Order: sequence, then C-alpha cells, then structure tokens
Amino acid sequence: MAIEHTLHDTLANHRYPIKILVIGAGGNGSAVFLQLPYLHQALRVWGYSGLHVELADGDAVSLANCVRQPFAASDVGANKATILVNRVNLFWGLEWRALPRHFESFTLKEYNESPDVVISCVDTRAARSTIASAISKPRSGVAYWLLY
Repeated sequence: MAIEHTLHDTLANHRYPIKILVIGAGGNGSAVFLQLPYLHQALRVWGYSGLHVELADGDAVSLANCVRQPFAASDVGANKATILVNRVNLFWGLEWRALPRHFESFTLKEYNESPDVVISCVDTRAARSTIASAISKPRSGVAYWLLY
C-alpha cells in the first residue's frame, strides 16, 4: 500500500506567505514557534514568499516557566505570546503577530483570511476539542492541522 501526500494548492503558491497559527506558547509551542523563522528564511531562499505566523496564548509567564521555557525572571507576569513574538520580530525583522488570549471557537472568525496551517501545542483535551471544532467547520480555510 502506497501513501501519497500532495501539497495543498494554497501552500504551493509562491506569491503569498503561508499563514500559520500556532496555538500555545508553553514548552512545545515556544519550541515550535522559535524554529519557524528558519523555515521562513528557507522558503524565501527557494523563491517563496515565506511565512506569516501568529502565536496565540492567553497565559502569563510564571517563575516556574523560566526553568523549562525560553523566558527570564524579568518576563514574569507578561503574556507569553507577546514576549516571544516581540523577540522574534526584533531579531529577524519580521512582522508576525501575537494573539494574547486563549483560543476559543470563534477565534478563526476574527481573521480576515483564515490560517493555512494550525499548529496546536496545548495540553488539555478540552483545548484540543475546541480547536477541532473550529477548524472542522465549513469555510474554516485551514489546509493542515498539526497536533503537538
């Protein structure tokens, strides 16, 4: 049995950045998010328009997060998504966006254009269920959903 994977048409278009929504900026989400600038640069070298990434998380940094996540004691109390997006934008010269709130079923409706790819890095069954419900609706526009 052969399994063939084809790239969705929206992702193969060289003229527009691939829109990625990363949900969760904790241990897994921050690790995934911090690697996306490298993919962005590689796509640009290969003639694509790169990525446009948004990071959604409603949590604030706690002192415990500083042990296993890329945060410092000076970040305690600030929103995780905002801190990470600001750092990436400053270092890489990007204009990615932070969504400093938890993902809810209506979050995708707030987009002018839906994300092409959703990467969920959440740690509860309820959060995964909310994401599944939102992206499985007609006209969600999401081509891929990656679960971490």
